[in-house]
Amino acid sequence: MFYRMSRNITVAAILMLLTGVQAQHSLASAAPLSSQGLCAATGSTVKISCTFTTRDHLSVTEREWYRVQSSEREPQDLSKDPQYSGRVSVRTGWSDCELTLSNVRMSDSGVYNFRFKTQKSVWISASSGVRLTVTDLKVTVSDSYNHNKTLSCNTTCTLSNIPTYIWYKNGQRVPDQDRNELYVSSEDAGSYSCAVRGHEEFRSPAVCVFDEKSCWSVTYSTQTICSLIGSSVDMHSYFTFPHHYKVTEVFWFIKEQAAGKSVDVREDEEYQGRVQYTHSSQNNCSLRITNLRERDAQTYRFRFFTDRNKYTGQPGVSLSVTDLKVTVSDSDSSYKTLSCNTTCTLSNKPTYICGLYYCTARNQLGQHNSTPTHLDVLLSEKNTVLKVIMVGLVVFLAVTLLPGALWMWKRKRSSANGHSSTGDSGQKCRAAVPD
Repeated sequence: MFYRMSRNITVAAILMLLTGVQAQHSLASAAPLSSQGLCAATGSTVKISCTFTTRDHLSVTEREWYRVQSSEREPQDLSKDPQYSGRVSVRTGWSDCELTLSNVRMSDSGVYNFRFKTQKSVWISASSGVRLTVTDLKVTVSDSYNHNKTLSCNTTCTLSNIPTYIWYKNGQRVPDQDRNELYVSSEDAGSYSCAVRGHEEFRSPAVCVFDEKSCWSVTYSTQTICSLIGSSVDMHSYFTFPHHYKVTEVFWFIKEQAAGKSVDVREDEEYQGRVQYTHSSQNNCSLRITNLRERDAQTYRFRFFTDRNKYTGQPGVSLSVTDLKVTVSDSDSSYKTLSCNTTCTLSNKPTYICGLYYCTARNQLGQHNSTPTHLDVLLSEKNTVLKVIMVGLVVFLAVTLLPGALWMWKRKRSSANGHSSTGDSGQKCRAAVPD
């Protein structure tokens, strides 16, 4: 069965048509409008559209999605279930009850239903829920013409919409191939896997085609990384091997010892408490290092062992660790230009924030401040009087008006409690500083 999906699956799942709640135990009818069956790929996001009606929406006291269990125990609200923590959101509009379930897992497969309660009723649910099936990708190999092979990217269920497929050979993307089938000749021997665009991190297990010797590989997402002191960094590796081999050990290392032995970076005293391995599939292993230090600037390599062999990815990932430094240069006769510099080009496109003679670089893994830089401001004679007046006016407004405004605002919002309130002061980022 061929794989069909989109990044976000939106299906009109349940339309609850309620005739109104007349008494505490009155019943309501439900009319599901969908096929009540969804199939999603591991790691994707599923959206189940849902609406309900009642005569008095203001009387609705509780609403929740739950997973239908075979036992008679009370259903558990998904938003309170630890297994769904951080992955569930439910719309709370007037009659909107759409469920969004992100980063779905195989264990999420099951039947889901919505229910609500009013001031005059017990829980009211749809007569039937929506069955969700979560599946992985799998590559199958079959014989083709002239001793070639046909590779198919399959799932255990058919998903809605037509996805764009991505094929990989020994961890490297195969160009110009976006269908669920790939034709391979003996000249293209290697290890193949597939993924769906938008979910490249959830590749299928790799399969070896033709020559086994071509199936051993380690691919790094990047070979050079530049990160800030004190921040965190992620390094990603993808490895392939003949499918009948069994992986027994995986690790990242820096130091190569005698007799080809290497030290797992997790066991290095320099990295104690700062290293973590993560896996999103059986063929990848990512390294995260937190609270980076200057001496962490090294070349990191990934190695895996099987029940018969070992393989090391070369040349590895070269990590550079840099601090921030502000430099001052002349712009024109009236301005100075401040530049926030690093010794290497930072990865992840950080956002720079200017402060009072220092700057901050920030990305999704953290932020870091530069060392403050002293700047002497010299006033030219012809502009001295005007600048002194302007500075004096700004200082007067800041000292007199701002505290008064904040005090009045505080007084209006709460009763006097014996202390005054002041606002935090700050500086706006400017590209140039008046001379």
